[in-house]
Formats: sequence, structure tokens, C-alpha cells
Amino acid sequence: MASYFTINVCAANIYGKDNFDSNVLTQALLGESSPILDESVQWVKIRQADGYEGWINRFFGVISDKLYGPNYMVDELTSFVYADSELSLPSRELTYGNQLVAEKLEFGWEVTLPDGSRGFTQCKMRNNFPSLARESLITLTRKFLGIQYLWGGKSPKGFDCSGLVQAVFNTFGILLPRDSGDQSEFFISNKIARNDVKIGDLHFFGKQNKVTHIAIASSKKRYIHCQGFVKEESFDRTDHNFNADLLNTYLHSVSVKKVFKKN
Repeated sequence: MASYFTINVCAANIYGKDNFDSNVLTQALLGESSPILDESVQWVKIRQADGYEGWINRFFGVISDKLYGPNYMVDELTSFVYADSELSLPSRELTYGNQLVAEKLEFGWEVTLPDGSRGFTQCKMRNNFPSLARESLITLTRKFLGIQYLWGGKSPKGFDCSGLVQAVFNTFGILLPRDSGDQSEFFISNKIARNDVKIGDLHFFGKQNKVTHIAIASSKKRYIHCQGFVKEESFDRTDHNFNADLLNTYLHSVSVKKVFKKN
């Protein structure tokens, strides 16, 4: 029988090896269940839905033979679960994209966390994927402006460049690969000229044709990306937010039309 590891904290790092001195590969978010591939004394190796494999410390989650089964997703940048209905005893931090088993109350929600503990929250939650449109992609991406860069990060606790893009598309039920190079390959048959982009299309950057960075087009000349923090910059030399380094390392752009039913 398969065993699953379910994340029991807001956001947890996944490492290349079973120790905290190894490199961080990516993150997993509260409520996410992944099959266990291997185990050591304090660590488990898991495979995430995007195919990423890595090691995570046992204290970040719980092991069971069943999937957690969340029915709602957190739709706020930050909030808390409280141990009491008066909301005076915080028991778990929440962030955008966390998944919970939740029941609607007159005011807020009663939730059951992956470890079985129950609590209460008044955070905004949703139980379905929003309608996918180019405008909604950019509206959501702008919600993350100012959030700091974090290697391996894919939540409002900190993003890396490809983690930001994956998180945005995941909101609309589109699971993209984790890394910018693989995201480029995912859309490679839809390459377009930079001047032909629509909002929501993607720009890729790097050196010697190796992709190392990604941005989401917010207009013909501007884009949103995470470099130091999530920000909107421009290819236009006359704009106040022109980024010369990215212009010099620009590789190609792709249309994301294949994930849309209509546009």
C-alpha cells in the first residue's frame, strides 16, 4: 500500500539530500500530499505532482496511507488557523495556495489540518479554479508584487522566478513544470516574436541559449518577474523601470495560448 507525506506547515523546503546542509530544490505547501519514494531516520523522499523529487524532514508533515483530501484553497497572501473559535490562539500560519479540509460556518471556517487537529479561520478561501483569462493571469501576478525572492520558493513566503510563474498558472488549474528551462520547453512549439506578445505570455532569459530566468508579459513592453523581489520592469529604454541586464540576456518569448480553450 502506498504511503503519502502530507505537508502540515505553511510552506516547507525540499532538499537534494536528507540533511539541511544540502541544496534546496523547491517547496511544498500545506495540505499537499505526495507519494513517499524512500525514507531515512528523520527524512522522507517524495515526488510532487510536477515530477520534482527530493527530501523533506519528517517534522514538516504527517505520513499516512491515504491522501489528505482538501476541499478548499487559501486565497489570501497570509492568515492563520486558530485553535479556538475566538481566534485568540494561533496554531498554524497560512499562505496563498495552502489546501485545507474546511467547513463553512456563519463567520469563517472550521478546518481539519493534515495532522487531525481542528481549528478556525476567517481567511478568504475558494473551492474551485478561477476562470482562466489573460487579464486574470496578470491581475493575480500583480497581487504578488513586492514579495521577496527565495531560492526554491513558490509561495508568498518567497518566490523564485519559475516558482512565481508555476504558482500563478496553478491557481487556474494549469500545472507547469517547476524550472524555467522546462517551462520554456513546455511552450517551445509556441515561440513568438517579442513584439507579438499578449499579456500573460512568457519571456525567457539566459546565456549561451541556456534558460535561467522567466517573466510574465504584462504589456507589449513590460513584464513581471521575481529578481530580488516580484516587480514589473520594461524592455523600453525610455521607461523608468527599464532593465538593461534582462534586455541583454533575452532569449525568446512564447505564447501561452495552448493552455487556453479560446484565446
